[in-house]
Amino acid sequence: MIHAQAKTLHLLLASASQTNSATRTANLDCAGASYAEIVMNHASALNTNAVGPTISLLESDDTVATNFATFNTDFEVTSLDITNAKARSYQLDLRKRKRYLRLSVTTKTATNDNVTLGAVAYLSRKSQEPASEAGMAGDTNCVVTVAGL
Repeated sequence: MIHAQAKTLHLLLASASQTNSATRTANLDCAGASYAEIVMNHASALNTNAVGPTISLLESDDTVATNFATFNTDFEVTSLDITNAKARSYQLDLRKRKRYLRLSVTTKTATNDNVTLGAVAYLSRKSQEPASEAGMAGDTNCVVTVAGL
């Protein structure tokens, strides 16, 4: 299999608007994967105060919410400036990480600080690579199409 195809795609957070003071979270089961890339796409903020969301990437050996903990402060952002639309990517070596990752996005409390974003994850170098296009979609909400490779 071509290396670009030897990964699975997972929908973490569907693109949606979050109102002020809201938090959205998603867990990712990384079992059998050596690497992960998490890509978040942010629409530009409704206002120009440059106060964006707080983003946290946490890890745990299980899915109990209170067990997730920070493992690297590089993956913690307290106020992402989204005056302009942007994409943000986290790339991780999972070989010494715990099984589950949790992406958490919290908007600020100021009026009109709504945030529109979505996030996907790619898991690669898995202990069992996908055998076909169907296996490249890591969950039922993802569709992968391969042509011309």
